[in-house]
Amino acid sequence: MAVSAPRDFVPRASLEKALLAVPASELARWAHEIAVLAQRYGMEFFPTPGKGRPIHVTARPWLRTQPQHDLLQRVFLALDRATRLLPELAHSDRDASFLLPLDTRERRWMRSFLGPPFHRPQTLLGRVDCAIDLGSPSWRDSLVVLETNMVGVGASYYSWCASRIVHEVVGPWLTRAFPGRRFRPDDDVLDLIFNQVCDHGAAIGVRAACVCLLEEDCDSGPAEFVRMAELLRKRGHDVITADPGEIRVKRGRMYAGDKAVDFLYRDPTAVNLLELGDEGRDLSGVKWAFRENRVVSGLAGEFDQKGALEILTSARWRKRFSAADVAIFRKHVAWTRVVREVKTDGPDGREVDMTEFLRRARERLVLKPNRDYGGHGINFGREIKPAAWDRLIQRAVREAPGWVAQTLASPVEEIYPTGNADTPWEKRVTIGGFTGTPRGVAMLARLSKSRIVNITRDGGVAGVIAAD
Repeated sequence: MAVSAPRDFVPRASLEKALLAVPASELARWAHEIAVLAQRYGMEFFPTPGKGRPIHVTARPWLRTQPQHDLLQRVFLALDRATRLLPELAHSDRDASFLLPLDTRERRWMRSFLGPPFHRPQTLLGRVDCAIDLGSPSWRDSLVVLETNMVGVGASYYSWCASRIVHEVVGPWLTRAFPGRRFRPDDDVLDLIFNQVCDHGAAIGVRAACVCLLEEDCDSGPAEFVRMAELLRKRGHDVITADPGEIRVKRGRMYAGDKAVDFLYRDPTAVNLLELGDEGRDLSGVKWAFRENRVVSGLAGEFDQKGALEILTSARWRKRFSAADVAIFRKHVAWTRVVREVKTDGPDGREVDMTEFLRRARERLVLKPNRDYGGHGINFGREIKPAAWDRLIQRAVREAPGWVAQTLASPVEEIYPTGNADTPWEKRVTIGGFTGTPRGVAMLARLSKSRIVNITRDGGVAGVIAAD
């Protein structure tokens, strides 16, 4: 009697067995076609001005099922709800304010544009970075949120491209290798972004006739917003891009140059905008947009610091959130604490002296900056000698609340085709990310030889394919 394959996940062993049977010549053809399409789609990162580096897209897809999609969406929406509560919590609770550090000028922005009171509808759009093992029978338990990024989310365009490129090249083979399943590209993150802005407009009673993708005008970093705008215009949407200094207000109407716009979808954080102001950029139009609640993500997104995860995982603030959301945080958010001299509840719920626990549990922990991103400053306890680890703890205590300690998520390592005939397969460490809205969820799949997985550090991306 035939045993039916599990429907809630695609086993890693099944995918790898099928891939290993693919002739090297076929793998090379896939790699070539994917590289050609990636170049056509403009998948480039600019580490230095004017010098583009192609984003590597692997031929091995990530296969996610509908139950996996639904779990990711539930987790994201719970984190979204919690983040929108943080401004009021930081205002009313001194301990919470300490964990979510803002400098004086940031706080001034918060009070000018957000409140108190904090009753204005806040719409966020970001990405949650996580560890997840989609190919494991215990995939539900493997989902661990490592950080939230609710403003300035990069690589959305890259994830959209990778999903569609890999589906085009490898999709026909998947259909033959897994009869009975249907394969399609992941949820369209560009639609999720655009519709999230439109839904925010509906919430405040303003039609999003024209949406401006707000990105600092520079010649390094990801090259995404221009291409995203082009694609959205081809779908019939009125979407443009602009630098923050180009936004003006005339007779109560917002403009980017001579073009009237209704909403801004922003890449710059408040810190980025303040720095642009220091450089002499005129930010009066952007300030007007914040005052009128015409910006997505709203300023609540500035509280996406890693210290927020302490609020979500500590019994101290449990009553601030719904019982359903607390259950999600307890199961799927990594234990995270801002490093300082204090007693706190440990990963098992029992009270511990924080610094003593950090020394004792070194091999199970990482230390990372509270507010930095891009993989900077991450220290894995198991890779550091005890004396050096102790010095890091002492520094973190001195610089509190600048550093957090976090439980180490089990790394997911898989074999990926290289396109090289001599070494056709190599192991890669993977990290997931997902953007969710009430309309859907789209994944970003990254891989690297290093434990620190980031596109800016020569990491690659995999195409995420829905397996129904």
